[in-house]
Amino acid sequence: MNFKKYINFTYTGIVASLIVSCTNLEPELYSDLTTKNAYSTESDVEAALTGTYAKLKPYPGDAYLYYAGYLVMITDYAADMGFSTAAGDPTKMSNFTYDDNNRYFRLNWNNMYEVISNANILLSKIDDVEMEESKRNEIKAQARFLRALSYRDLTDSWGPVPLITTAENPTETVNYPLSSVEEVDQLIIEDCKFAIEHLPEEWAAEYGIGRASKGAALTLLGKVYMRAHDYTNAKIYIDQVLELRDEGYYALNPDFKNEWSDNNKIDMGLIFGIFHESAQNGGEITNHFGPSDHKEVQNRWQYYAVSLPFWRKYSDSDPRKDFFYFDYEGLAARDGTTSNGFFYKMPDVGENTPPNDTTRLLQNVSTKKYSYEMVSNSYLDGRTIQVFRMADIILCKAEIENALSGPAAALPYLNEIRTRAGAPAYGSSPEFVAPSSKEEMIDALVDERGFELVFEYHRRADLIRLGRFEEVCNDYLSQRGMEPIVTSNMRYFPYPLVETMIHNEMAAENASRLP
Repeated sequence: MNFKKYINFTYTGIVASLIVSCTNLEPELYSDLTTKNAYSTESDVEAALTGTYAKLKPYPGDAYLYYAGYLVMITDYAADMGFSTAAGDPTKMSNFTYDDNNRYFRLNWNNMYEVISNANILLSKIDDVEMEESKRNEIKAQARFLRALSYRDLTDSWGPVPLITTAENPTETVNYPLSSVEEVDQLIIEDCKFAIEHLPEEWAAEYGIGRASKGAALTLLGKVYMRAHDYTNAKIYIDQVLELRDEGYYALNPDFKNEWSDNNKIDMGLIFGIFHESAQNGGEITNHFGPSDHKEVQNRWQYYAVSLPFWRKYSDSDPRKDFFYFDYEGLAARDGTTSNGFFYKMPDVGENTPPNDTTRLLQNVSTKKYSYEMVSNSYLDGRTIQVFRMADIILCKAEIENALSGPAAALPYLNEIRTRAGAPAYGSSPEFVAPSSKEEMIDALVDERGFELVFEYHRRADLIRLGRFEEVCNDYLSQRGMEPIVTSNMRYFPYPLVETMIHNEMAAENASRLP
């Protein structure tokens, strides 16, 4: 495997406090670590751990990779949710015409393995450092959680991958054998169980925010069991997260919009997230997801936007349908004779021509999740990126109960999310009939997970796990007037081209994975 390019030995020039710092604190720079003195003190180990967290959103101050944005292209875009007007790789993802040289494959793969390599190095060094055993186990637990999260993301996207658990010499990892998803899952399960045992329910204030907690490890483990359709084991761990809610560690915000407010960076519904401050360690996620011409949210790109067929799936009575930018006047003047902007209209189905020369029809629609109630309109934003949150857990519970006990057991959890959003509950009217079979409930869950978790890195894995990937994606392509080309072989992406050039197993696999 071509790790040589991107295994990052964290003991040189580690920047700390990129993710785990308290808000409004200055980042602390650990720049005096070298290969000779690294991992000699507890503070060195803490710095290495912080560097591992930081790899979830590389490039502090200009973050856009992995969980800072790029992950959406291999989770939500290669499904029915995303649509890009940008030429090249983004359009290829939303059209299912990608190839193995797509940058989103290469960069996400690299970033995931950077987290893994950093965690492996830390775990290989920490036992030689003098510190309290409880502290050592807390740090190990966080490193193992981060490794497990990245391996979950890798196997979601590519299935069998090289399973590296030691600080390998990069020059000795060429053609590293692929391990099955089941083999990788065993490591994820072991890592998560260790993390559950040694992580606190919540961190004391002096440790800052953004660290993985027991709830985060429980969530990851439950979701990995769900992916394997082992709903009996999944129930054990998802129920424990719900018990933490009962104990007051988590709570659904009564207003779903407030979960995304820039004034509410640490919502009670957040289980694990990545934090930014616009003036210190900001990211670009608002740039990618914000409207390109808008009076209030200015100078954004609308680079990643939701497809119109997906947006139209929302009921008009669902307030989440309005949590997008549409039917608004732009900021930029239409021409030199007026200060008025264009009106950006949500087109009716089949409407292809604007009604007048001052109106433009939207080709896709921006979500408000990453720009709602912005504190700063700066280029680098201070948004919280939510990796795991309580609404997802409640929908996981609905899926588990449907699998184990049927739709009646799942319905209260499904409706809890709908009624919190202000949408009509299933069973409340003839228009919203309660699902009466497991298959009907799966269809409802497919819709609801999309409506609630849009652009939160879930869609593709949800469709595959729930058995609706080909059906939903081909229907989406047909609605756009394109050939329905999605097959079961496309459930896994082609391995990055640069890897296949030195890895025989990956090269052999790719022929069947390409569109």
